[in-house]
Amino acid sequence: MFDTGVFDRGVRETVCCLADGESDVGLVELMTDLHRSEAVVAERKLAVIAELFVRRTTEVESDGAWTSTAHEVVEAEIGAALTMGRAAAGRLIGLGMSLRTRLHATREAMSRGDLDLYRVRLIEDATANVSDDRIGEVEHQLLEQVLAPPRSGGTGLTGRRLTNAANRIIARLDPAGVRAKREKAQADRFVGVGAAEDGMCRILGSIPVVQGRAFDARLRELANTVCPRDLRTYEQRRADGLSALIDGAGFVHCECGRVDCGQDSRLATTARKPLVHLIMLDATLAGGDEPAYLDGYGIVDAAHAREIAADAEVEPVRAPSSVVPTTYRPGAVLDTWMRVLAGGCEWLHCDVAAWNTDLDHHRPFDHSDPATGGPTVAGNMTAYCRNHHRLKHSGHWAVTADGGIELVAPTGHRYRPRSSGLVGVGSDHAAGSDQAAGSDHAAGSDHAAGSDHAAVAARRRTRAQNRAARIRAERRRRQAHLDAVRHRRATPNRSSGTGAPDEPAPF
Repeated sequence: MFDTGVFDRGVRETVCCLADGESDVGLVELMTDLHRSEAVVAERKLAVIAELFVRRTTEVESDGAWTSTAHEVVEAEIGAALTMGRAAAGRLIGLGMSLRTRLHATREAMSRGDLDLYRVRLIEDATANVSDDRIGEVEHQLLEQVLAPPRSGGTGLTGRRLTNAANRIIARLDPAGVRAKREKAQADRFVGVGAAEDGMCRILGSIPVVQGRAFDARLRELANTVCPRDLRTYEQRRADGLSALIDGAGFVHCECGRVDCGQDSRLATTARKPLVHLIMLDATLAGGDEPAYLDGYGIVDAAHAREIAADAEVEPVRAPSSVVPTTYRPGAVLDTWMRVLAGGCEWLHCDVAAWNTDLDHHRPFDHSDPATGGPTVAGNMTAYCRNHHRLKHSGHWAVTADGGIELVAPTGHRYRPRSSGLVGVGSDHAAGSDQAAGSDHAAGSDHAAGSDHAAVAARRRTRAQNRAARIRAERRRRQAHLDAVRHRRATPNRSSGTGAPDEPAPF
């Protein structure tokens, strides 16, 4: 019953035959085969763990008097055999029993290699509170969306897209259960600060989603208040933004060390970006059960969406005009329309929020002759995060948009991304869809949504080049700091500089 069977299919021989002369295409195909085989082995391991738990449960119950539960007994056995602690062993027991007793179709897909351990965990987490009488239908509908479509380049769902699909299905089938779960989670909100290594602390918490998205957006704003010559990374500036919030400051102090630092001019022109964008249908706003989509988070149930919209500025989402503009940057209507359709970065399995992405032209815009170049219209634009925007222009990947976005890897493998937005959750996204979304509404605390276009950075450097660049930058920073100190001593009543151009901080 518990024979792994996987090595009988030649995996051992496949691994042993890996040669230095293997082609790139061959390596990708081998990687895919091994990933599927890994899922098969993981399912067998979880099945064994569940069987052991069932047997120990029977033994403990038949003993009558006992001091340890079956769960504790099996935790100890698994921990000893697999070299892991109680918590890790307990998670394996829970997942194994879920596959054995509730998620039968998920287990079958995993046994075929169609679902890996990571995605199975996501499915279990998303469906943990679904009642036994509804789990079968929820699982059936979810797997229809999660598994890769039977088409060339079809890809499955993972990460936030998978969770969104599950939440949307559950919100439709069991809205009362979703509401009860959310209310309990809100009652259990907390923020903790614990000691970490090397003179640092870790902050861990759980807060309502609107507050969390607003907090994230505020840190993003603060991180970009420094001048372009500040040498800190974006993540470092976000961390320093938290200190600015604690101190009640409205900006992060620039550390460029230059006498002519342009931070003052940047602060004068910095505008607050939208903090929250919630996309919902007219029917939902009027009391229906159709879930809504919160930018940067995902699916929220209808009742929660109405609570958020009650204190927000609600504006209708309009379809862009059929008139083709001759400008490079999209107008506000097109910008909002594209982000609503996308729901986030439209690269494979990326979860970056839509309002934190760049809107990129498929066919390049012709600045010398806009009428003949790639037009700034929905059918010629896609939302990519900054990382995938750079990757698209690196020359390693090719992107086509005829009949839907298709990404072509350096090895020639073709993939079709899946949309994460309200309109296309769980379905293939056709770039520039003309589907009418005029009945959608965007509810947010602020709706001044400007496009986030930016020039694509040059190709990334190697690790050795990055290290050498950091050393040079640190030396320049120290030297600039010393020069600034000497200058202040020499001219204590100096006037402020004229400031640097208003451009985004380095990424």
